[in-house]
Amino acid sequence: MQILTDWPDAPPGHMPGGEAVSVSELIQRVQHALAESFGPVLVAGEIADLRRPASGHFYFNLKDATSSLRGVLFEREARRLAFTPENGLQVLALGRVGLYAARGDFQLIVESLEEAGEGSLRREYERLKKLLQAQGLFDARTKRPLPHWPRRIGIVSSATGAAVRDVLTVLARRMPLIPVRIVPAQVQGAGAETTLIEALARLNQDETVDVVILTRGGGSLKDFAPFNTEALVRAIRASRAPVVTGIGHEIDETLADLAADLNGITPSGAAERAVPARIELVSRLADWRNRLAQQHPLRRLDELSQRIDELATRNRQTIEGRLRESAQRVHLLRAGLATHGPLNRLDLMGRELSHWGERLRMQIPKARITTATDALTVSQHRLLSAIRIRIEQARARTSGIRNLLQALDPKLPIRQGFALVRNSAGALVGGAAGLKTQDPLTLEWSDGRVGARVEWITIDRDPDALE
Repeated sequence: MQILTDWPDAPPGHMPGGEAVSVSELIQRVQHALAESFGPVLVAGEIADLRRPASGHFYFNLKDATSSLRGVLFEREARRLAFTPENGLQVLALGRVGLYAARGDFQLIVESLEEAGEGSLRREYERLKKLLQAQGLFDARTKRPLPHWPRRIGIVSSATGAAVRDVLTVLARRMPLIPVRIVPAQVQGAGAETTLIEALARLNQDETVDVVILTRGGGSLKDFAPFNTEALVRAIRASRAPVVTGIGHEIDETLADLAADLNGITPSGAAERAVPARIELVSRLADWRNRLAQQHPLRRLDELSQRIDELATRNRQTIEGRLRESAQRVHLLRAGLATHGPLNRLDLMGRELSHWGERLRMQIPKARITTATDALTVSQHRLLSAIRIRIEQARARTSGIRNLLQALDPKLPIRQGFALVRNSAGALVGGAAGLKTQDPLTLEWSDGRVGARVEWITIDRDPDALE
C-alpha cells in the first residue's frame, strides 16, 4: 500500500497512488502491520464498562487517568481465571493488539488476565498456604506446649512500634518477675524477612529464653508480606523455643500465625498467652491447699471411725432382733405345750426347743465380731502408719510451696536492702532514663519511706537491655 504524501488538486478519480482499496482490505493490511510491529504486550489498567453476554466472552475497557482501550477476553481463556473480573478492578492484561474488522475498532485481545496489587498478593498467599499445609508445617500435632513458668521471654518486633510497648505493658502487669529480652527486627519492607529470621535465631542461641513472642501492629496484606514467606515459616517450626505470634488485629491472619505454636491474635493477646498471671498462680496455690485439706489423712480416719460405729450399731440391732424372734417362738411353743399336754408332745417340744436354742447360740455373731475386731485393729495400725507417711509428704510439699512463695515475694529485694523508687505520681522508676534533675522521688524500704530529689544523672548501658 502506498501512502499519499501530497494531496493533488485533481478530482479523486485522478488521484495518484494507484487503485483504491476496500475497507476490508485496508483493515486487513493494518491488522497485518500491527501483528508484525507488536508482539505480546502486557498492559496495566482499570476495568470499566464490563459486559459478559451469553457467549461467555468478557468485553471491557482498560483505562488509566487519560486514555481508554477496548479489550476482549474470550470464553476459553475466561475459564482459566482464578478470580471474577469486575468494574473498578486493577488488572494486568497480557495479549496482542489488533482491529475488530466489523467496526474498525482498535482493541486488545487478552490471553491472560491477573489482578494487580493486593489481588496478586492474596493469590500468592493462598498458593503458598496450600503448599506448606500439605507439607505438614501447620499440623496441630506438631505444636509445642508453652512452659508454665518461663525463665526468660524473647521478643522479636520493631523496637519503636506500638506492638512491643503493648507486649511489655501486659508482661509487666501479669508477671513482672520474668525477665524479657528484645531483639529488634524490621517488620515490613525490603529485607524484613531476613531480619526477622536472624532475630529468631539469636534468641534461640540464648538457652535461658523459653518462649519467643513474634509480633507487629496492624497493616495491609502488603505490609504483612515478610510474615507470609516460606523461609520464616520454616524458621518458626525449627525454633528451639516455642513461638507465640501476635500480628495485626483479630481479622488478620498470616502464615507465621499458622506455623506458630500458639497464635495470640494481637500483640497484647500474645503476651497474655505467653505467661501466667500472678492472680492465677495465687488461685492455683489456694486450690492445691483446699485439695490437700480435703484429702488429709485425719479426715479419712474420721470417716472410717464413723463407718465402724455404723457397723457396730447394725450388728447390735441384728442380734437384738433375733433374740426377740427366739423368745417369741419359745413363748408360742410353751403355749402349745400347755394346750395339748401329752408327755411325748412335751418331750418333743423340749427337744425342738433345745435344737432352736443351739441354733440361736450358733447364730449369735460373737466370733464374727471378735474376728472383725482383730482385723479392724490391724487395719487401724496400717492406716495410722499410712497417715504418718502422708502427713510427712504433705509437710514436705507445703514447705516447698512456702519456700517458693517466699522466693517469689516481690518485696523480698526490699527486705534485703534494696529500695523501691517512685516518681511524683507514685509509679515505679525502673531506670535513670527519663528522669531530670530536681525531679522529686520517694525511696521505699521495708520499714519506711524517704523523700529525695535528683541532683545528677549518669546513664550506664545495660548489657541485657534492648539490642
